[in-house]
Amino acid sequence: MKRFKWILIAILVFTIFSVSVISKEIYTFDLLKESIDIIESKYFKKNIDQQKLLEGALEGLVNSLDDPYSYYEDPESLKREEEDLLKGEFGGLGIWITIKDGVLTVISPIEDTPAYKAGVKAGDQIIEIDGESTSGITLKDAVNKLRGKKGTKVTLTIRRKGLTRNPKITIVRDIIKVESVKSKIIEKNIGYLKLISFNGKTYRDMKEVVRKFKKEGIKGVILDMRNNPGGLLSIAVDVAGEFLPNKTIVYTVDRNNRKKALRSYSGGEFSDIPLVVLVNKGSASASEIVAGAIKDYKRGVLIGEKTFGKGLVQNVFKLSNGGALHLTIARYLTPSGAYIHKKGIMPDIVIKEEVG
Repeated sequence: MKRFKWILIAILVFTIFSVSVISKEIYTFDLLKESIDIIESKYFKKNIDQQKLLEGALEGLVNSLDDPYSYYEDPESLKREEEDLLKGEFGGLGIWITIKDGVLTVISPIEDTPAYKAGVKAGDQIIEIDGESTSGITLKDAVNKLRGKKGTKVTLTIRRKGLTRNPKITIVRDIIKVESVKSKIIEKNIGYLKLISFNGKTYRDMKEVVRKFKKEGIKGVILDMRNNPGGLLSIAVDVAGEFLPNKTIVYTVDRNNRKKALRSYSGGEFSDIPLVVLVNKGSASASEIVAGAIKDYKRGVLIGEKTFGKGLVQNVFKLSNGGALHLTIARYLTPSGAYIHKKGIMPDIVIKEEVG
């Protein structure tokens, strides 16, 4: 027991002193030791789950950053997420979510999933899950509540701008298969390319479409990133490079205000073909990086709604217990230097989607 206590103290002290935003004057070694001693000796229940105590401390530590994109993921959840990524599917509703202004919010529904078919829209606020308020819920807990076995039901109470009441939507969970790219040729010579997310397969799948479009002799491209919640930064740079070769696509700015330019070095197959980009309030993160670069260089015309407004970069740090820290490590700027976090990108031509 004593050995565990000192290990717990050592881990907490190391982690706390690694995060500069937490006051070193307040969270001292002595205070941690004192708190743990009191819990172990005074708490009215004995046989305290030591692993749970440790993970609770880690969750509280990261939650104190007041950043919805930074969180601790326990070993079981991380293992399940990695297995889902390998399979390319999971049981759930088919929505990307975040905590925005303290409220559980839909970034975007995934096309042709139960949530999409039930009418869930980008920007919807989920105020209840199965009758329980989501006030104060963490992103991890929300994901765990929404995911589940195929065939099971969940009821969401939605708050949507433009509606006078908060509708309840009951959705039957299904197996969600996450695709990355869809495409077709319209009007004989216009290539339509829809990017669903920016995962490890997106650029490879997009290159196959590019080759097909070139073979068909297309004269223009419609790049559809509506309801694309984002994904990998490196993939966004590669995708943008097909339209903007050898250009600075995005800048990242770290905690020390060091600015780093990320440039495209890819083929640039569509460097001069006419381009239209479709965006909406469900276009976030990596899709905003691509849209922002195209707009700044005046490479194409953006049509739709103002985008979501996520201008932060995260990284995943694996921990020795099998869990991980998801941590915001930088903010990003578009090539012109614009910081779009909580602001979004305004398209060149605004077309509002219907509320319903």
